[in-house]
This record gives sequence, C-alpha cells and structure tokens, in this order.
Amino acid sequence: MIDGPRGLMPEELDDLIKLIHKVYNPKMRRSFPTLFCEENADNLRVIKTDGKFVSHIGIVIRDMVINGCRISVGNIGSVCTDEDYRERGYAWKIFEDAMDKYRAKGVDIFLVSGFRSLYRLHGCAHVGTVAKYTVNCKADFPKTTARARLFRSKDLPEWALINVKEPVRFHRPYDDFQKLTGRIPLSDGRQLYSIIERNKIVAYVSAIKATEEIVYFMEYAGSRQALLGCVPALCEDFDAQKASIPVPIHDKQFSLMLRGIGVKASYSNTGGTITILHFPRLCQKLSPLFEEIIGAKIAQKLKFEEQDGLYRISLDNDEMVMNNPHDVARLIFGNPTGRDERTEITADGELREVLRAIFPIPRPEYGLSYI
Repeated sequence: MIDGPRGLMPEELDDLIKLIHKVYNPKMRRSFPTLFCEENADNLRVIKTDGKFVSHIGIVIRDMVINGCRISVGNIGSVCTDEDYRERGYAWKIFEDAMDKYRAKGVDIFLVSGFRSLYRLHGCAHVGTVAKYTVNCKADFPKTTARARLFRSKDLPEWALINVKEPVRFHRPYDDFQKLTGRIPLSDGRQLYSIIERNKIVAYVSAIKATEEIVYFMEYAGSRQALLGCVPALCEDFDAQKASIPVPIHDKQFSLMLRGIGVKASYSNTGGTITILHFPRLCQKLSPLFEEIIGAKIAQKLKFEEQDGLYRISLDNDEMVMNNPHDVARLIFGNPTGRDERTEITADGELREVLRAIFPIPRPEYGLSYI
C-alpha cells in the first residue's frame, strides 16, 4: 500500500534521512539545515511504501525580494527515489501534488536545482543571465584599507544588516542565517569571510576553491569596493591564482568596477530552473515595480490572465498570448544565455514597448540559500 504523496511528520525525520543519505551522501542533513529540520517537515513531500520512505521532494518556502516587491518561492532540492522503487512514477506524483498544494497556498514560483525531464515537463526553464568575471589575483586592484578575516558567530548581526540592504535578495530570517553560517566550514572547503574597514564589517563573502588555481565567490553582499580590494587576500588565503566572481546583470556597479581593472565577462544562465505556479498573482505582486518603470496609469491597465493553458497579457486593444510555460518564465526572468530556446515579444503597439520596459526582472542567485 502506498502512503502519499504527503508531508512528512516531524517525528519521521530520522527515517527520511536514511533515504536521503542512501541516495546522496551522509552529509546532506548538515549541508541543508533549513530543509531538513522539524519545523520544515510538512514541506518534505514523500511517498512511503513497504514500511519505509522511497521517494522525496524537499521544499523550502521563502520570499524573493526584488526591488521592494516580494514574491513567494518554493526552493526545491534533494529530489530522490530509492533505486529499488524507480520508474513507478513516484517523483512525478509528488511533484504534481506539490504544484497543486503550493499554488493554492500562495507560492508564485518553484526554483529547482536541476533540469531533468521531470522538471522540464512541469514547465521548469533555464532563465536569466549572470556575468562571470575571472580575475587574475595579480591584476591592478585599487588600493584599499579593507581586510578579510574568517567569519565569527558574533559577526552575524552585521551580516544580517548588510544582506537586508541588498535590493535583490532572498528573504532570509535571522534564524536561517544562524543555521546557514553555523554549518561552515564544510568538508568541501567552503569558507565565510567578513570584510572589515575602519573596524566595521562592510561586506561579506562565501567562497570555495573550485579548482587548483581558482577560488569561486558563492555569495557576496555589501561594499563592492571593499570586496574588490580584498580579492588578492582571499586568493592568497585559498592558495589560488584567480578568483571567479559571478555577478548578476542587475549589479551594474560591481560589473563596472571589474571592467575597470580590465576584466572581461563571460555569460551563463542564472542558477537552477524556474516554473511559474500562478502567473496573474506573480505579476500582481510585481505591479509596484512596473509602476516605477512605466507609470501607475499604464501599469494599472495591464492585465495578466491564465486559463486553459493560455497565458494572456493585454493593454487596451493590444494583446500577447503564450501557450508554453517555458516562454512565460523566460519572458519574466529573461532569456538564458547560449540556448536556442528564447521568448520573443510578439505583441504590437504600446504593449510591445511596455513589455520590453518591465521585463526581464532581476533575481538573486542561490548563494547560501541553495537547496
């Protein structure tokens, strides 16, 4: 008899971890403390049969803050099925159930750390662009009085204040920050650094040695100038010759600084894949942002509708209709780099210009919030 799909009960967490560690590795629980915790149990969606858990999809519900607008995001990861129970459609059933459940609960999008057919067939698409700068640590960096030192637990209040000032970010409750920084360092060599100037923490960075010669910045926030000045010291700490810094395209300040020292960018997709759970509600939540770009009068006339698999945007007599959820995700968050799949704006008249103005919207990279 199959039990599920359903949410995990808190007292069942240890039993589920047996499946997670069997499929992945015994470090998963410590690696994802905001996912595998009793308070998140109902968001661990499972199927149980033969007296054990055999399939799982993990979800953490958090907001993205995008220039003042908040959208609800289901971050999905640690998806797995016991190898003895595969090809029975269990993961499909859980994903379908999760889409229905969280759409009804007010979640706007799923952000999934993967692109297998299960996700693609449920509308998940690669979206958006990140500029990647690979900096030689002997480049001509600007002089700085800033210094980098390893994170200490007492730094956390300052980190939280720095993070909350980022205009595009994951909403990260303070207890999340405690869990996510408390797991560092991991066996993968990840480290956290506070960037200090005039005895005050002005920035932070999470970094890992990606290859023998490259240190990779996984998340950063705060003063870009201080961060840039500390790159040589961070390289030295990791015994690396180069730093790889992924910069979201909305962070124009940091990009200009990196270009100013002669570094050229390469481009890749933003992390994970996105599917839109509720198109009209998502766009309604973004309306304050639209008003700042195109004015309240026009923004209030924009209509976003979804019915019978069709996604419709209209403005007065102009209209654009899409029938593919991948197109919707790419329209809102931007076309991916280096892929043939692109969303073209097919609207005419004023609507065409309006859509070009309001889309794509920026989105934060995973960073410490990776699931």
